[in-house]
Amino acid sequence: MKQLSIMVDMDRCIGCKTCVVACRNHHNLVNHRSHMPGEIPFYIKVESQAEGTFPHLKEDFWVSPCKHCKTAPCATACESGAIRKDAQTGIVLIDKDKCTGAKKCIEKCPYNVIQFNAEKNYAHKCNMCYDRVVHGEEPVCVEICLTNALSFGEKEILKMQAQANGKEIIKAMSSQSIIYVKSSS
Repeated sequence: MKQLSIMVDMDRCIGCKTCVVACRNHHNLVNHRSHMPGEIPFYIKVESQAEGTFPHLKEDFWVSPCKHCKTAPCATACESGAIRKDAQTGIVLIDKDKCTGAKKCIEKCPYNVIQFNAEKNYAHKCNMCYDRVVHGEEPVCVEICLTNALSFGEKEILKMQAQANGKEIIKAMSSQSIIYVKSSS
């Protein structure tokens, strides 16, 4: 099985959250009439870490979607069989029609990325824009990224591209299917 992945170049990400907005719009996650700030579902979030002391501060930004785990704990926890790893793409998918709303997948997700629709009683999360990917398109977050910090493709090819461009893979963050890179120091 090939593993499709997203590579995040932390040297290029500026934390603008354009990817977050594009994702929410594409997946119709926001009801602008009823959602309050802090309660809006998300499939991708922007995280950051500051280092140094004033006036020599440096802040790294990166996006954090579902990691599409090699052995997905959410799929193992799901008793209804609603969660599976697609054999062609390596993308972890949730079938909302099979979901019973038990929320065991949410409890088992080590990355806290699974959302729950209480009104319709099903779990949902980033599916790497599976509806686009199967038609040869990129995930919306990758397509919309203003700084080209996000790349999409087969995991091993992305890793080779990173190394060819002098980027170091941050192994502690890249243990699953999302790859994080920075310039080699």
